[in-house]
Amino acid sequence: MERMENLLELMQKIMVFSLKVVIIILLITQSLLLIPGMGSRLNLALSLEGKPLKEDLNIYQAGGFSLTPWTSLTLELQEYNSRPDIEIELNGTDVGTFLRKEFSLAVKQGDLITIFNPQENLPVKIRISKKTPNILVPGLDQMVEGIGRLYFDAVDLQ
Repeated sequence: MERMENLLELMQKIMVFSLKVVIIILLITQSLLLIPGMGSRLNLALSLEGKPLKEDLNIYQAGGFSLTPWTSLTLELQEYNSRPDIEIELNGTDVGTFLRKEFSLAVKQGDLITIFNPQENLPVKIRISKKTPNILVPGLDQMVEGIGRLYFDAVDLQ
């Protein structure tokens, strides 16, 4: 019984010590943020702001900051949950398939989105379910349906 009490007392000391260390680290971090300009040095995204991305390390680090482009739209497959046989093309280049019900892609001014449905006996309906506000055309909820090659309007930005 005494051994169990010693073990509990040791665990209590370890927990109190760990709590003190965490509080000290928190206080040090908070005090560093009070130094003018230190916040931007601690934040990797802000520290790379304005630096040319010539070094591979900077390009690699900057890639994760903004994974969602400012001009993107989401195509949603209607009536099916998955159709991997349907190809999505952007300016004639294959960019993906409908392995899932939705597919998001980054677009720019003048891009042409093409859907290729090779199955003649299975027509498909695809609509634009989400888009960034700076995309004027194609519009939200615009839909194409049928077989073969289906075209959305060319992308027009504000």
